Amino acid sequence: MDMQTNTGAERGRAGVGTVLARGRARRRLAVVITVAAVVAATLSASPVLAASATPTGSIDGVGAGLGKVTVRGWALDRAKSATSTSVRVTVGGSVAGTVPAAAARADVNRRLGVRGNHGYSSSLVTTKYGKQSLCVTARSLTRGKDVSLGCRTVTIGNPSPVGAFDSVTATPGTVTVSGWAFDPDTSSASSDVTVTVGGTRIGTVRTDVTRSDVNRVHRVTGAHGFATSLATTKTGTQSVCVVAVNVRNGADKQLACRKATIPAALPAPAPSTEPTTAPSTAPTTAPVPSRPTTPDSGAGSDQQDGGAMPAAASGWTRTFGEDFTTPAASGAFMKIYGDRFVAYDGFNDTSGAGMYRQSAMSVADGTLDMHMHTDASGQPTGAAFIPLVDGRWGGQTSGRYDIRLRADPVKGYGLAGLLWSDTNTWEDGEVDFPEGALDGNVTLSNHCPGNPAANCLHRDLGTTFSAWHTYSIEWTPTKLTFLVDGVVVSSTTQNIPKKPLHLVLQAATVSPQKPPRDAAGDVQVAWVSISRAG
Repeated sequence: MDMQTNTGAERGRAGVGTVLARGRARRRLAVVITVAAVVAATLSASPVLAASATPTGSIDGVGAGLGKVTVRGWALDRAKSATSTSVRVTVGGSVAGTVPAAAARADVNRRLGVRGNHGYSSSLVTTKYGKQSLCVTARSLTRGKDVSLGCRTVTIGNPSPVGAFDSVTATPGTVTVSGWAFDPDTSSASSDVTVTVGGTRIGTVRTDVTRSDVNRVHRVTGAHGFATSLATTKTGTQSVCVVAVNVRNGADKQLACRKATIPAALPAPAPSTEPTTAPSTAPTTAPVPSRPTTPDSGAGSDQQDGGAMPAAASGWTRTFGEDFTTPAASGAFMKIYGDRFVAYDGFNDTSGAGMYRQSAMSVADGTLDMHMHTDASGQPTGAAFIPLVDGRWGGQTSGRYDIRLRADPVKGYGLAGLLWSDTNTWEDGEVDFPEGALDGNVTLSNHCPGNPAANCLHRDLGTTFSAWHTYSIEWTPTKLTFLVDGVVVSSTTQNIPKKPLHLVLQAATVSPQKPPRDAAGDVQVAWVSISRAG
């Protein structure tokens, strides 16, 4: 019995041992198979998942405009049908962008029995123009293949400006250019062209001359012609080039370059040694001034300031004129000129770093001097004044403003001649000329009335304040014109101020950071004139 029992026990142990051994063998085999499968999937050059193409979709419509294309349709990845995917758009073989397919398309969901948002619709900018192939590809959300939804042929318009440089003529110190240009993106609005002479930009011109021939041929409206004179210091045979400035999509377009021979200017006559007398505020006659210097002149502080103030420009009647013939020591300006000017005194300038002081103003040798410097207490000091027409505060709703000045290139200080609101309301408008850092270039600006944080017009003249020049603003109800020494450098018929503005000249710090303590120099003013039309 015991033998049978032992025998049975051995069988039982043997049976159990056999089962366990087989179980361990099966588990080891399963692990080996699983690891082998992972390794194979990882190392395989063509895994099964990557070989499947699960996206699908459709191009429902395409379109094209000036420098852009539009696409619409739907796309989804069947492997993740409730999740939005995207489509890649190419134009002429170049990727124009990726568009999310994330708009609701109930028709697609109903037809395919899926959930989620799968529609796409977008406008994309492209630099490809003319007849092009537009292709759309549905993107896979897994490691599957992206799927082409097809291609369509579209014709894309070139959005860059078009125009012509018709003619150029030259006189000493001046070139006169004419032609036309417009931007197809804004074909009813005037635009700008820049003019260079011998590779140096001399100005930007508004295309505000009506050209009915251009409008008729190109089927546009508005004013698109230009015909203006610009100052230059170049002489001899020069290449004069005109570039149309792009507005939205596209790029600036060079219209043409033409050769012009610019005669050298005749030498100016020597200044008279005869003493001059101050003219009345509304002179009937005045000596004819010598030929004005050009904006690009490199003359320095020793250049003659032009002598006595000339008569008002043709078509204008002077309402204020001052050529500073009465001397005034530092601090005595208001005592001598207080019935004709308001001088800023005792408050911070616009940047907050400097202080306006009327003691920084003095008059000698027919010139007002505004002295930029840091005083003994470490306070940067500047000066500013407002002319009083007929001795009264208040501006005009149009007029001509002339001021002849020069300035030393003082680091950390700037100059702003501006027309400013009588009610101190910026939204009324602000016109700045001349403006800029004293060690930088002269600029001009017209801040947009109603939205003055934006500049409706801004130009860098590429010249400095170091030489004597006459800076003029002509303001009419329909146009702003900016001149240097009688030569137009820019104009606009857009965003013209309508509210009363008065003239201010400010010489002050240009940033909250104080100028170097040893920075010092002068803004010199020869004369100031304000006129009304008529």
